[in-house]
Amino acid sequence: MDAKVAVLRIVKVDNYGPCDIYLKTADGKYVSGLKAKKNEAGYDVVESDTKVSVFHKDSNGNAGIYYVIVPAEVKISVYNTNDENHIKTTKAAGLTPGRYYTLTTGPTTGTETATLANGTTEPVDWVQLWIGGPRFAIKNVADPLTWHDAAKTGKDFAWGEKWHTPSKADIKPFVDLAADGEAWAGKSEIKKAGYPTFEPKTDAKDGYNYVLITGYQPGYNKNTLYLYNKISSGNNTYNFWTSDQPEYGSGSGCEFQIIEQDGIIGAFGISHITDKNTKVLTRPILTTKTVLWKDRYVKE
Repeated sequence: MDAKVAVLRIVKVDNYGPCDIYLKTADGKYVSGLKAKKNEAGYDVVESDTKVSVFHKDSNGNAGIYYVIVPAEVKISVYNTNDENHIKTTKAAGLTPGRYYTLTTGPTTGTETATLANGTTEPVDWVQLWIGGPRFAIKNVADPLTWHDAAKTGKDFAWGEKWHTPSKADIKPFVDLAADGEAWAGKSEIKKAGYPTFEPKTDAKDGYNYVLITGYQPGYNKNTLYLYNKISSGNNTYNFWTSDQPEYGSGSGCEFQIIEQDGIIGAFGISHITDKNTKVLTRPILTTKTVLWKDRYVKE
């Protein structure tokens, strides 16, 4: 079999999941490599009856972006670790020669079960916005919580042990962006290279203002998350608890806030003065450290 080549941009989505990429041809053979043709342009695809990895990184650590040359113009299927974790199969025509294609080692969106206080369960969609980042629920816990309740973990948390409240470390790009006042103060949109973007919007039909957060980096720049509240006059606050508390004092918790009025952002970052007994919105993240492709969606 002969072929031209394309490039896979492999995104290892976290520091915990497997990254052992292998390819199969249309006839089920493993791709073991490419061999340059003699005296003419192009490559021969070298096949194997046994599994051969075209790219490998240890599961522990190594979140990031990597590049692998693969056959073009032939149908291939891409897997991570085993056949259960199927990532992608091309069309019969294969990949376009010379093009880059982004593939993530695990899903960056999915669903997981939330277990409510009354014992009922419901599926909740989640989204990841950057490499190594948390997997945010796309909605808040139904009722605002005190910091004491938001900081609970395991089965004591409002949605059960599969979810918890993010720490400041979990949302480090938000915290780092807050330190750059020029990037957000007085702006109608926060758009700084190397960070998620933030854009205030209004949905008059549903009666909500919201901030649209869009991910960054290859594999994430179409992923979005909404922070929302009901339309009101004056300032609009989009917020959620973190699990942290200030180093000084014990009566307040750390709350992430975006404050906006008439589409202009006036405040952005961590508030250290919110009383722990104040009920604030809570936006959970997944507790699991990694999600495999086969586990992307809740199995009903």
